[in-house]
Amino acid sequence: MEECNTLREDYEKCFKGWFKDKYLKGSNDDLVCSRLLKNYTHCVKSAMNERGIDVEELRQYHSKIKSKNDPAKK
Repeated sequence: MEECNTLREDYEKCFKGWFKDKYLKGSNDDLVCSRLLKNYTHCVKSAMNERGIDVEELRQYHSKIKSKNDPAKK
């Protein structure tokens, strides 16, 4: 989804910095990048919806995609 590339790059940059500077030094607080991930995820879901791609239908065929109602996700 090309329209989401900038959001993806922003999230990846944040994640890489968090991983190197925080996680590898013992901090597992991942909230620093959560807003960027949420924005990127929203963009991808919107782009898929605009293209007529149903995420729930994909979950039927790909077991690794968690459903909103999946208790393991909570």
